Parts: sequence; C-alpha cells; structure tokens
Amino acid sequence: MASLISAFSEVDQGGVPIEALLNAAIGFAELIAAVLGVIGITGEYRHLTATPTFLSVPRRGTVVGSKLLLYLVTGLLLGALCVGAAIAVAAPWLDARGFTVDLGAESTVRIIVGGILASGIYGVIGVGVGALLRNQVAAVVGIVIYLFVVEPILSAIPKVQEAYPYLPGGAASALTATDDPNVQSPVDLLEPWQGGLLLLAYGLVFAILGSMLTVRRDVT
Repeated sequence: MASLISAFSEVDQGGVPIEALLNAAIGFAELIAAVLGVIGITGEYRHLTATPTFLSVPRRGTVVGSKLLLYLVTGLLLGALCVGAAIAVAAPWLDARGFTVDLGAESTVRIIVGGILASGIYGVIGVGVGALLRNQVAAVVGIVIYLFVVEPILSAIPKVQEAYPYLPGGAASALTATDDPNVQSPVDLLEPWQGGLLLLAYGLVFAILGSMLTVRRDVT
C-alpha cells in the first residue's frame, strides 16, 4: 500500500501527484475497512455477545451475511470519504504548486472507482478473517503485519515477487495503478479488471470460509 510519505515524494520528483495522493488515501481506507470488518465480527466474541446474538437469530449464516453486507457498504463509504478528503485537500495544494489537477482523466477516474471498490472488498475480507480467527487482537495484528510487512517483503524479493500480483495487495494495486510511464511498479501487475476480479474472489473465499466455520463452530 502506498504511504503518504512516498506520495509526497512523488510530487517532489515530478510524478503524478494527484494519483499518488489518491493511492495513499485509498491504502489508508483499505486498512481501516479491513480492521473495522475484523472488529465487527470478533467483537461478538470479545464482548461475549455472540451467544445471545446467535440465539436471537438461530440461522448464524444470516448474522454473518448481514455483517458482510454491512462492512462491504462501510468500506465503500470509507473509501469514498477518504478519496473525497484527499481531493478536497490535495487539489488546492497541488494547484498552488503549479500542478494541473485533472480529475476527469481516465487513469484518475479508474483509480478513484477501483480504490473505492477495493476498500469495500477489504471490509468483507476483514469480516472473513475475523470469523476465521475469532480473536480480535490476533486478527487485527495479523492483517496489519500482512499488509505492511509480509506483502512489501514479498514484492521486494526477486525470486518470489512474481507471486505478488496474485496476492490481495497486488490485486488491489492493479485496480489503482497509474498509466504514467514515469511511475513504475517494481513488479508487473495484472490488468485492472483482472485485479478487481481476483480481489473480489479473495473477498468471497474469506466470506464463505468464515461463514462456514461460524455456522459449525461452538460459540461458547
């Protein structure tokens, strides 16, 4: 995921500033969406409300399904909010520095739409991971370490970086990659539509596994 520091660095180096800043905002939205999804399902176990929740709604799959839908929407809204905030803050700042901000450019629109969709899917992934692990701290720490440590390391190791495009972070990056030849990715990413489908597949897999395990597992 892009960071705000690297985004501002690209501005100074003459890269694509608005796209770099949008990617930084989207990366933040994806992380928060995933963490919120984890908290949304693991909170039931952490605060001992799982038993009354599942007793009031005997079909556990309905409970998990509603949480998946809730955090999909939450992730979409969070992505839209972060993108909107980034544009509201960055556009005047970039304009003052002499950069042309074209929010209607094809690559910029794709980054905005793809980033919002990715944020929603990460909300679903968070619910799925939380349902699988149940332990809130372990799930949150696991997601943070994976996104900020494991994937960046894998993308930097020559012998294994070819697998990075097929990981969740690589799929999300394909959705928000810039067309500018001056901003090169360290690995060859998938096409945006391929990355979107792959990230959606990850979301569905985690959702299905989490739902199946929740339905079959003792909640006490």
